[in-house]
Amino acid sequence: MRPSTQSYVLENSSHAEQYAARYLYSPNTHKSTGIAFQPQANPVTMHPDTAGIGYDGELYRKLLHLLALGYPVGYLVAPEPWGLSVLVGLSLLALFLDWLRASSPAAHAFFERFFGFMMRKKERDVLGARTVFNGATWVTVSFTLLVLLFPVDVALISFATFMIGDAAAALAGRRLGRTRWLGRGATLEGSLAFLLFGVAVGWLLISGVLPWPPLDIPFPVVLAATLVATLLEAAPLPLNDNLSAPMGAALTITGIMALWPS
Repeated sequence: MRPSTQSYVLENSSHAEQYAARYLYSPNTHKSTGIAFQPQANPVTMHPDTAGIGYDGELYRKLLHLLALGYPVGYLVAPEPWGLSVLVGLSLLALFLDWLRASSPAAHAFFERFFGFMMRKKERDVLGARTVFNGATWVTVSFTLLVLLFPVDVALISFATFMIGDAAAALAGRRLGRTRWLGRGATLEGSLAFLLFGVAVGWLLISGVLPWPPLDIPFPVVLAATLVATLLEAAPLPLNDNLSAPMGAALTITGIMALWPS
C-alpha cells in the first residue's frame, strides 16, 4: 500500500521539512493558507464593559479614572460652598459633553481621535444615536451625588475604596481572570482584587497612618461596605457600576452606623 504523503515526507526529508509536514500540513492546518492552528479551550468571556478595548487602553482608562481621586482632595481643601459648586459644574459639563459627542460629528471626531482607544464600544458608537454617558462622566456625577446625599466621611471612603478597587478588579481580571461568576463576565479573581485593594484603602483612611485626620468609621463597617461594593461592581445590574457600587457602599455604612453602638 502506498504510504500517505505526510508519512513519506517524514521518512525521507530533513528536519525542517519534517517540521513543515508535521505542523504546517497537519489536519489542523487551514486548507487554503497552510497556516497551522491548534484547538484552544474557550476563553473566559470578557466582562461586557471591557470587550472591544485592549489592555493598554484599559490601563490608561483606569489611570484616568484614578485622577478622579483629586475630587475628594479638591473638595476638602476648597472653601464652602465652592467645593460643591465646582463638583456640580463639572458634572453638568461632563453630561453636556457626552450629549455633544452624540449630536455633533466634529465633537465626536475629536473625542474619538484623542480618547477613543480607551473608550468602550458602547461609548464610541453614539453619533446620531441616543446619548451614552462614558465612565468619566459617571465617576464625576457619582462623587457629586455622594457629597450631596451623605456625610463627608461616608462619601470619601465610599468613593476612594471603589475607585481603587475598581481599577484593581479591571486590571487583575484582564490578566488573571479565569473564573466567571455572577453572570456578567466579571471574574472571581478580579472581584477578589477589588475586595483586597478596597479594604486596604479603607484601612488606610481610618487608621491614622496618613498625614490627615482618620475617618471615624469602624473597620468592620468598612469591610462590609467594600464587600457590598465588590458585589455591585460585578453584578449584572442595569445601573452603571460607577454609580451603583459607591452608592451601595455609602448606604451600607449609613445603615450599619445607625445601628452601631455609641
